[in-house]
Amino acid sequence: MFKNIICFLIILLSLPVCAATKDNAKRVELNDSQALSVAHVMINAGDLDKATDLLNDILQSKDVNARTGALFELGRVAMARGDYSTAIKYFLTILKYHPGATAVRIELAKAYLSDGEYSSADFNLRLALADKNLPDEVQEQIKQMINYARYKKDWNLYAGFSIVPDSNLNYATGRREECINTMFGVLCRELEDKSTGIGVQYSLGGDYYIKMTDHFGIKTSASLYALDFPNSTFDDYMLYMAAGPRYIIDKLGEISVQPFTQLRWYGGKYYNTVPGVRTDIDIDLTKRIHLSLGGSYSRDIYHNDNLDNMLRGNEYSTYIQPRYYINNKSFAFVGLTYTTSTAKLKSYGNDSIDYSIGYFGELPLTLSLYTRFDLTQTKYNDSQYFIMDDYTTKQFTRKDIGYRLYLRLSSRYLEYKRLYPSISYTYTKRDSNAPAYDFDKYRFQIEINYRF
Repeated sequence: MFKNIICFLIILLSLPVCAATKDNAKRVELNDSQALSVAHVMINAGDLDKATDLLNDILQSKDVNARTGALFELGRVAMARGDYSTAIKYFLTILKYHPGATAVRIELAKAYLSDGEYSSADFNLRLALADKNLPDEVQEQIKQMINYARYKKDWNLYAGFSIVPDSNLNYATGRREECINTMFGVLCRELEDKSTGIGVQYSLGGDYYIKMTDHFGIKTSASLYALDFPNSTFDDYMLYMAAGPRYIIDKLGEISVQPFTQLRWYGGKYYNTVPGVRTDIDIDLTKRIHLSLGGSYSRDIYHNDNLDNMLRGNEYSTYIQPRYYINNKSFAFVGLTYTTSTAKLKSYGNDSIDYSIGYFGELPLTLSLYTRFDLTQTKYNDSQYFIMDDYTTKQFTRKDIGYRLYLRLSSRYLEYKRLYPSISYTYTKRDSNAPAYDFDKYRFQIEINYRF
């Protein structure tokens, strides 16, 4: 009976038929494309076991397109069985080699939604929506799924581990000595050499959303960042905790307000406490443009009395960052952040403006690239005396220009389960009208991140 049904379905598809007589006298073999069509019909008819057997046979084909099609249909089988983690595995395997496959990305997003991984679904849906060839009805469906993910999102976790070689741990200028003219002649003091080292960085954090109504809830956030070196002089630990109201604007975005506290330990000692409050707004302006903006206020309180007497103060910051999705595998962004800070010793307070530009893209050869460049201009609030390169001292207001380039290259081929290895490079340089504050440094990182 089953063989007759299959032959009838094939006839409907206008494909060459396989005819099996009672004595099996005649048999016509299906090619890979025809077999995929049959498997597709089987899945729609609910005959998942037979479809799986046929698809596993197609996976042995020499035709890469046939194998890719079989993986896609096996993903559909897993979805039909409610095995969403397996479906995700199949769809991700295809996207490793074909990142521009919008249909696969949409199915992956559906699997993420079904599995409760709303942040991952949102990421893939926004890329898929940037495909200019999508029909209007599909675009509308994707927008609805993005909105659904925003409402259903209940947690977001991340973890990372990396090995960190650093060329200038102590931000030294690279000069050997600093000299000054006096009535007794030129007096000099030796400056610190650049300290290099290889450290270990690890992080763990996430958000949890407590839902009170469809639109309103509480967003709680926590994160731990740690950077360890063999000599604890440059160890750096930060603990961040926040909680506050979150409101979802239907089909547009969300806004959250979070009081927070950040604790920091540096060089093995408790360094400071930073309580404050922040506001973040995320808005979908168009199908390709997403806007993030917000601001914060914090109070810097230092554990060391001497530091506290100089540096204790307030900090106000505001930012805006539009993101543009170029196509279904890349996006670019620009950003502007303005920060003003006060200090008990006025010359340590400052105003700064940070300009940023960045890009993410999934490249050929299973590679992904993320890059960001920042330019930061800082002007301090009052003058002080500085020693110049010509051995004189001058009183003026310090001004800095900072440059930071970050590059991260990942290979989708090397992904294993939920582990994502990558290599990153960071170059940082600061030019100052006060020579003692010039420095440059670079840092390579071998990173392994985990997606929950």
